[in-house]
Amino acid sequence: MATGIGWRLWALVPLVLLALAVALVVSQGDRAVDLVGGRPPPADEFDVRRAEFREGEIRLQVRNPQRDDLTIAFVTVDDAIVPFFLEGPATLGRLRSSTIVVPFDWVEDDPIAIGVTSSTGIQTTHEVAAARLTPEPEIRGFLGYGLIGLLVGVVPVALGLLWLPSLRRARPEWVAAFMALTGGLLTFLGVEALFEAFELQAALPPALGGPGLVLLGLAASALGMTFLSSRLSRGRTGTTGLALALLVAIGIGVHNLGEGLAIGTSFATGELQLGAFLVIGFMVHNVTEGLGIAAPASSVRVSLARLVALALIAGSPAILGTWIGGYASSDLLTPVFFALAAGAALQVVVEVGRYVARTAPGGLRSGWVIGGYLAGIVAMWGTGLLVG
Repeated sequence: MATGIGWRLWALVPLVLLALAVALVVSQGDRAVDLVGGRPPPADEFDVRRAEFREGEIRLQVRNPQRDDLTIAFVTVDDAIVPFFLEGPATLGRLRSSTIVVPFDWVEDDPIAIGVTSSTGIQTTHEVAAARLTPEPEIRGFLGYGLIGLLVGVVPVALGLLWLPSLRRARPEWVAAFMALTGGLLTFLGVEALFEAFELQAALPPALGGPGLVLLGLAASALGMTFLSSRLSRGRTGTTGLALALLVAIGIGVHNLGEGLAIGTSFATGELQLGAFLVIGFMVHNVTEGLGIAAPASSVRVSLARLVALALIAGSPAILGTWIGGYASSDLLTPVFFALAAGAALQVVVEVGRYVARTAPGGLRSGWVIGGYLAGIVAMWGTGLLVG
């Protein structure tokens, strides 16, 4: 017994030594860097998280992305120094935040440049193209965002599901082509979401995780969908029929959450023309997603209640996204959501590929399958031009 315990304790030795080495580097790392010439000081710039416009005031949320403390010295609006007060500390430690409140009679739709200067004299400027009153939680706005999410997510997906009767009467080659089209749709959505996640992450301070934050979300989502797929398949060689349609709906739903975030944020920040443009573009874009859910469901009988459930699973996250984007947008959570969407979509592509390989005439090498897969990518790219 003692020998066994000693062996287990010895296995911890490398971890303990690694922890000590990391602690040494953290505490004395600057001296090692100085041996090769030193490093330039940080720019002493703040990270502006969000600008809100209320009646007679501007609220700016700022964060310190630097290792050293940063102190808010003074604030300017359109290059003029203005009075302000803080909701939070003036001196911010690493990754600490504070809200700057500026009493200011701003003019609606006018561009505004807000500058925050640190005690070292370095100014961080946040430019707003058009000042608009930031929406606050209220019943009317809450229902408005919900209606927009419904039109963007649930309605187009439900319209796409209307292709289900036609798919049931199609020849096996056509069904295989539409199943492959589903794979193409999801591949496009997954890659698009992954690039969006990396782009949003690049705007974050490196201390918040860098690309590892995106990869963590990607891996967690893919593994979660893999576990769900194994549960739905119940020991069979792969997911089929309604279970596969459910996986596709979940993958699309996570992606539609990100679309809702983009729309809600655009309205909340006053970019009304962009928001309206996104609504129309995503409505057209998402009709093809309904077709992607209908293809795997065409092999089994599905009740109307289950079709409604599939449409809600795929489309209703857009409603949640508009609420989050409109009222509580987070620069940290947004890239994570897109990473989750990418992992879910790409994992479902694997399930769709396995299903097509088993059931399609000619398998994955069939011209119908290859053509359908490319058609799915082209369809998403073409409708995506409306929101590009």
